[in-house]
Amino acid sequence: MVQALSLDNTMKRSTSLFFPRCVSEELERFILDNGELRTLSKGSGVSKQTLLNNFIYVKNGLVFYKKRTNNYTKPKFSTIIPSGRLTDYHLILENSCTCCKGIESARDSDVLIINKAVIKNLMKTDVNLFSQFMMDAVYHTERQTALAVFLLTASPKEKLVKFLFDALTTFGNQFNSAWMEVDIKLTREEIANALHVSVIKLDLMLGELKKEQKLKRVNNKLCIHHSVFEDLSPCPLGREDATGCQSNNLLKYKQKNMISAINSVSFDE
Repeated sequence: MVQALSLDNTMKRSTSLFFPRCVSEELERFILDNGELRTLSKGSGVSKQTLLNNFIYVKNGLVFYKKRTNNYTKPKFSTIIPSGRLTDYHLILENSCTCCKGIESARDSDVLIINKAVIKNLMKTDVNLFSQFMMDAVYHTERQTALAVFLLTASPKEKLVKFLFDALTTFGNQFNSAWMEVDIKLTREEIANALHVSVIKLDLMLGELKKEQKLKRVNNKLCIHHSVFEDLSPCPLGREDATGCQSNNLLKYKQKNMISAINSVSFDE
């Protein structure tokens, strides 16, 4: 089995489930030029009508994207959206989405709202940029599916370890020291909600890591020892190869999966 720690930094970021990856610089410029800037105060959200017809890009701040299926006995799946990321991509394919979803601003945040028709118009004006957006859309959708499966099937400790790993990789930690600072300012309640565990359970797990001397606080900042991740697979669902996470069942039926294609393309060229 490939270990998560053995991947390079780009591969580590590509395995993240809890945090979507940054949009490309080209797509970001397009959103900045065409989006409507709106400031969300802490605790506020975006109306359902706005969500149905627009993409939301987080320019500055931190928001939670929450999605629930039509089966209201199922838990919500929350994705944490830091700056430089879109909350969702599926609207490009859905004209009348019926899923129950919402956005809640965890901090005072500046977001850009861009109508999906503007993105679709790229098919006529910039087909390469539209293709790039579609590739990102498939990648994002598969990650959301993997996150849902992972939250429903993993143990609480597995979810916590994966969350800490994703936080470290998302915010650029190089994994070049024994102790690493988790540089994300979330409350215990917010972390517990993202993991689908109670705050009490979260405290117990953190306390256990402290007893094992794998977690400590330095200047009121959480630091984690790299040994916590030694048994972590790049893909929490156990389907990975040396290029990173291959986290969906389509690999059983397709020779070349979209994730494989995306991982092999560099948009910086």
